[in-house]
Amino acid sequence: MRPIRLALVTAVAAAALSVTAAQSAVEPAPVAGTPVKGWTAVAGLSGPAVMELARTLPVATEADGDQTWCDQSGVVRSALASEFDESLVTRRADGTQLWGSDMMGTWTVILDRADNTQCVIASGIGYQDGTDPTTFYSKVGLS
Repeated sequence: MRPIRLALVTAVAAAALSVTAAQSAVEPAPVAGTPVKGWTAVAGLSGPAVMELARTLPVATEADGDQTWCDQSGVVRSALASEFDESLVTRRADGTQLWGSDMMGTWTVILDRADNTQCVIASGIGYQDGTDPTTFYSKVGLS
């Protein structure tokens, strides 16, 4: 990995800490063919548990303690696009969306709620365009 790209990935990982609440670890981007490393937005909880919790969380302008970040849908989408260069990759029937950025190497799973808000369920690094989205959902436990 070139030093500039490594520095960029490191900077993105550090910036991701301000978007999600409590990550357990930041892992380097995987070598082709290895599992994608990521983290749930709430330390110690599985992806499905975070998703259930997120259905009832209040809207907040930033993550608070061990809570995932929930905000107006436009605010969440704008933050993912402007801060991480992420765009919508796929939308699933369970109300989740996968966003990713090949340029930044980041990915985010969000829950789309009926009240026009969205909550960050999980995020990580190691995203590459063309990767099967189920790879990231499986990492979060939402396969």
